[in-house]
Amino acid sequence: MKMQMGFRRVPILLSLILTLALLVSSIPVPKTVAAAADVFKKVSITKASYIQLTDANLIPSASGATASFTFSIYNGDSSAINLVDYWARMKTTGGTKYTLSLLDADKKKKVLPKTTTTLTYYSEVGSKVTLDQLIVNFIKFDFSVSGYERTIGQFTFPKGYSNFVKSGGYKGVMANNSLVNIRVDQINVTKSAKNYNFNLTYVARNTGKFGVALPQYNYYAQTAKGLYKLSLRNKSDETLTLEPSVLNAVQLTGSIPLSVATTGWRLIVTNNVGAETNKVELPVATFDIPFKVTTTTSTSTKTAFTNDNGTYEVELGAVQRLPWNNSDNVIAELVVRNNGSVYLPLPDLTGTLIVDDNIKLEGKAIKKVGDIGLAPGASTTISYVGSIPYNYTWKKFKISLSQKAGETVTEIGELTRSTIVPVKKVELGAVFVQQNNGAPYQALITDVKTYSGEKTDMYAVYVEMTNKQKRIASLPLLAGYFKTNDGNLYEAKFTRATNTIKSESKEQLIVWTELPQNVDRSDIQLLIGEAFDDNGLLQGTATAKGFLRAAQFVLPEERATSTSFKDLKVGPYTVDMNYFNVWLNGSKLGIKIGADVKKDLNYDGYTQSKFIYELEYEATKQVIYSQVVDLEAKAENSLKWKLGVNYSDLSKEMGDTLLWENYQLNVYEEFNGNRKKLASMPITFSPVTNWLDGLH
Repeated sequence: MKMQMGFRRVPILLSLILTLALLVSSIPVPKTVAAAADVFKKVSITKASYIQLTDANLIPSASGATASFTFSIYNGDSSAINLVDYWARMKTTGGTKYTLSLLDADKKKKVLPKTTTTLTYYSEVGSKVTLDQLIVNFIKFDFSVSGYERTIGQFTFPKGYSNFVKSGGYKGVMANNSLVNIRVDQINVTKSAKNYNFNLTYVARNTGKFGVALPQYNYYAQTAKGLYKLSLRNKSDETLTLEPSVLNAVQLTGSIPLSVATTGWRLIVTNNVGAETNKVELPVATFDIPFKVTTTTSTSTKTAFTNDNGTYEVELGAVQRLPWNNSDNVIAELVVRNNGSVYLPLPDLTGTLIVDDNIKLEGKAIKKVGDIGLAPGASTTISYVGSIPYNYTWKKFKISLSQKAGETVTEIGELTRSTIVPVKKVELGAVFVQQNNGAPYQALITDVKTYSGEKTDMYAVYVEMTNKQKRIASLPLLAGYFKTNDGNLYEAKFTRATNTIKSESKEQLIVWTELPQNVDRSDIQLLIGEAFDDNGLLQGTATAKGFLRAAQFVLPEERATSTSFKDLKVGPYTVDMNYFNVWLNGSKLGIKIGADVKKDLNYDGYTQSKFIYELEYEATKQVIYSQVVDLEAKAENSLKWKLGVNYSDLSKEMGDTLLWENYQLNVYEEFNGNRKKLASMPITFSPVTNWLDGLH
């Protein structure tokens, strides 16, 4: 019964509109606003009390139409207003009279001082009657006048007037003494063999301070051919509680024959009120609901579908082919959007990739890390991956989508996009930004180094990966290929640290491959992306089965061996060697060496930290002295250099080693057993010469 009384409360919105209109009365007012103000005018009962029409509705019914009018009575006097003395009369402009009934008349006896009471009157009228044909008089019984009735106020409606809520608008309704704002949020209408499958979501926000139950409304789609009953898609909404300030979504569904025109539809919301033995179905709100039927044609890239959670829009974005072993991975990126006003979980969709109409590739779905739902207005990408022979060229490509709920599989439709989107090219020196929902990162190529071996070379690219997540984490595992100028592909391998990386800090990733020594290195490019396996994006030490969200990096020219021993790059370290003196004292070789060491402290992860310097007689490849310098102080028998200034005094007994007058001072970096010469210069034995003073 509390719920029934709630629908006689005054929607506050219209009063606010009226108040604002009075405050700005000096400003020219559009006719439509002026008309609304005239309809919902206040009429004085006494100097301190008034009555106001706050709502007027007219909806079709089984016997014609139901008209209802809600009045608000404010008692500003010091004594109660006896409602037995008041009533409402209704007639048409043509003179036809209708008898109005008062909702909950047995409870509407008095209006106490300084309080407000609502009165809702209703009547059945003819099916062709419109609001602008009705006249409502609010009267007071007065035995001192002829006919014993005195009209206090007359309420009429301008030509063409309706109370329909326009598309995008909302209406405030009372539910158990709480004002609840409701509006249509999303509409999805699709065709089946015989019917339109109608799905509508409306949202409701309780502006009160206490939770209230969603009233047991009735819902209808009003069409040119009549009303069609809609039902709640989720039975759980029958007991939905509207908590304060929470935006709740309610889904409606129904089937409407294809013979019905799809223009001019409205959503009608009604409520059954009154005693059990005398139920009356009164209007709550009527909404204009323009829509377009969702169709998936042979050329569609976008469609929408509705499930028990809500309505989603899906669009086939980029379609790519990326090499993997002796095949290509076909990757279809499906953009999933939530155009509604409430949060939705990610839908569970199955995708079958189809080329040239009849060749099916089973699509494996790969979601972004951390994706579990969609905020209002948000979107995400789900990648569907299938394999195809690398030498097959298609003319048509599409993806067939379906969703499964329990044992029921529902086809969503087919989306088509036959053009292959080229891989994003990252120009020389540019930063690649990957805004992955769960693990965003940035990548920058900083160096290229060839580590020479006896038969093959290790061609290595240094990639600076920046963790753009908001917390310490591991960066995505990658996979890919090196592509040479003649189109040949060489599998990329990855050497990286095992530790996690702080937010906004960096990891130095080494991407390398073994290249025959006769391969042309000019214009070689690196193609890499996020690695995946059968379980999704790669985690831990699992074996990759492909990669996606790829980028193709233009690589810088490799630095030639320098004659300067400054700015030597080893991992995150920069070494400036500034002192080297070598001499012979009998059979004893003496060496003094000095350097400044700096470290980029933004690097949290790296693997390279040592280098080797040697004295070599290059004509015979004779090395008379070799020393490892470890900047992390981990390697055995190495010099332990620290950050800042370093100076080492070393010696070696040469015995009967054959010595030459001239030698080459070489500095090498080693990787997987192969070496890269960083710097080289000729020297001779001298007890006083610093070969690194910049004068030699």
